[in-house]
Amino acid sequence: MTTDLTITRTISAPREELFEAWLSPDALKEFVRPGPTITIPKAEVDARVGGRFLIVMQYGEQLIEHRGEYRTIDKYDVLAFTWVSEYAGKSSVVTLTFKEAGANKTELTLAHTGLPSEKERENHEKGWTGIVEALRDWAGAKQK
Repeated sequence: MTTDLTITRTISAPREELFEAWLSPDALKEFVRPGPTITIPKAEVDARVGGRFLIVMQYGEQLIEHRGEYRTIDKYDVLAFTWVSEYAGKSSVVTLTFKEAGANKTELTLAHTGLPSEKERENHEKGWTGIVEALRDWAGAKQK
């Protein structure tokens, strides 16, 4: 079994807007929510290759820190970063690819590699699916 995952979705929004959302602390607080009861009380971003980020997810009273370092920032095309948390381990990497998919549409592919177990791959697949759906909803609300 593999511990890597890939999610691809087409979102009705320009790729520039979606790309920039991943580098904006304010936007991250809106959509990096794996489920509707999770909030993001803190998001910090140093948006440069070698820069770091911190995203704190809150579920009830539990706070879960996610940290990482930006490895690739190829504006509007590819964004890659490490993803470190108590569940993801210390060596996983997330790569986002943004492709134009028609007028005002973007094909977003999220690949997460290096997860520590099949169980964590399954959990992260559910989480990232929720986050990509929240991104779609966030982008849709901005289009109105």
